[in-house]
Amino acid sequence: MPEEEPIVYDTQSQLPEKVVSEGSMLWNKTGSWRYIKPRYMNKVPPCNQGCPAGNDIENFIQQIGLGDPAAAWRILKEENPFPKVCGRVCYHPCESVCNRDEFDRAIAIHALERFAAEHAPPDERPAKLRPDSSKRVAIVGSGPAGLTAAYHLARMGHSVTVFEAKEKPGGLMRYGIPGYRLPQDVLEAEIDDIRSLGVKMKCKQVVGRDVAWDEMKAFSAVFLSIGVHKNRLLGFASEGARGVRSGLEFLDSVARGDVPALGEKTVIVGGGNAAIDAARCALRLGSEVSIYYHRSRKEMPAFEEEVYEAEREGVAIHFLAQPVDIITEDNRAVGFQFRKALLGEQDPSGRRTPVPIPGTEFDVSADTIITAIGETSDLAWLPPDLQTEQGRIVIDQFGLTNHPGVFAGGDTALTTHNVAYAIGSGKAAACAIDSSLNDKPIENFQDRIIVGGKGAVSVSRYLETGKAHAANDSSGQVVAFSELNLNYFEPQARRKTQKLSIAERMTGFEEVNGGLSDQHARLEADRCFHCGVCTLCDNCYVFCPDVAVTKNSQMPEGYEIVYDYCKGCGICVYECPRSAMIMEDE
Repeated sequence: MPEEEPIVYDTQSQLPEKVVSEGSMLWNKTGSWRYIKPRYMNKVPPCNQGCPAGNDIENFIQQIGLGDPAAAWRILKEENPFPKVCGRVCYHPCESVCNRDEFDRAIAIHALERFAAEHAPPDERPAKLRPDSSKRVAIVGSGPAGLTAAYHLARMGHSVTVFEAKEKPGGLMRYGIPGYRLPQDVLEAEIDDIRSLGVKMKCKQVVGRDVAWDEMKAFSAVFLSIGVHKNRLLGFASEGARGVRSGLEFLDSVARGDVPALGEKTVIVGGGNAAIDAARCALRLGSEVSIYYHRSRKEMPAFEEEVYEAEREGVAIHFLAQPVDIITEDNRAVGFQFRKALLGEQDPSGRRTPVPIPGTEFDVSADTIITAIGETSDLAWLPPDLQTEQGRIVIDQFGLTNHPGVFAGGDTALTTHNVAYAIGSGKAAACAIDSSLNDKPIENFQDRIIVGGKGAVSVSRYLETGKAHAANDSSGQVVAFSELNLNYFEPQARRKTQKLSIAERMTGFEEVNGGLSDQHARLEADRCFHCGVCTLCDNCYVFCPDVAVTKNSQMPEGYEIVYDYCKGCGICVYECPRSAMIMEDE
């Protein structure tokens, strides 16, 4: 039988007007071949899990990428009353777990948070989410934990009164973080948002002195966020000599504008954030500054970026120098004696213990000595039956103490002391207080409101106001870098923020770090992988060989899988850039 000649068309016009067969294959429901099937499932981006304040980071970055920073600000304010503050002073642990860091560099999340906060609509304030209740809540202390709890409880409809010992609210955000990092007007603007919700702030009111503890019984619940305002002592007899200051006292004086005379040389003992902040302040006041720390740089608890900036500005940091005694003349400090040390075994905190080297003592001259070896709380005025341990109030993960109706948070209850953790603890307590006042145990909400596996709480989930995908990541699965399809991403440079020059910094306390421009913020937001979250990229729709994926705006994901025709090949899951789909057994 002769071989048939192939049919060849030389031009498009020679093609038939329609296909020869007009039959439908819809009768062939190939889904019956399937033993596994794809399903949309948004997961937890590692940045969201890594944020102690519980911000919906992926969501707010997505809004900046879409050109709507005001929407990004609203998303942030759902969880955090202080995005302007956190965009400046947070140590951004979210960036250290960003999957993008394994590809090129982590997203500049803290800079994007500041950008969103600085693009808040000028006349818009956060609104109450519930009508007024008859419940009254007392907040003792107005640091980040106390004001965060006040903010959320007021939005939940409760009447909130804040008692603050100092002249103005803000705690260590106002009196412990210098203006070159956090300008006072930035802090004041976000505190005004809290006041606008009807929160009463009673300053110069010390509970236990001006206000008796028994007066707290008039409130439905009490939240203790009294902070750590007592400097730890070195224990030397000469510590009370003239010229010796505590780190917190010094920073408090600078914040108030009561500028102390330091002399030519200032020696600072310590390695935490208070030591670094004190050093950079002393530089701006014209003193030559040296820090002495008894461990190595690796063990230094201060934020790495702040240490780097301090050294750039001229602070000399000496490691493995153990304090021996303060040198005095006529009860005035004139120097400090140190001893060299080696690092030994790890202590309970996981850091190696400094071991002194005999015979290695050395003296350093100084006009001023600032001690910043840690801070503690004053707990002596609290009810004796309130459980405390190692200088902290004992709480559960939602801030509940052993005293009925009394909750606590912030530095006075946490082992980690920074603004982000304090905000997170204030949020957790606000949810627990509200659920308690409504006779609903917080444990009933636990599975819904915990973000990932590190304990951060989402208020929008508690109130069920979060975006649709927030309720759809119930697996709690955090997306790993290996789960992303990197074929859809290209390396891009991380956008940098502007900084004042070293010479400009030394003229005063003007803010050192600048923000991102509109263009750079958009470009930086576009670098985000949006790990585990569907962004409607259409890959599943385009690549499905069975046309079993259809667009459906009524579905939370925006797509629908028609399982009658899905053979379970998994191409849609494989081609999803963000791992927002899974394959599961039938």
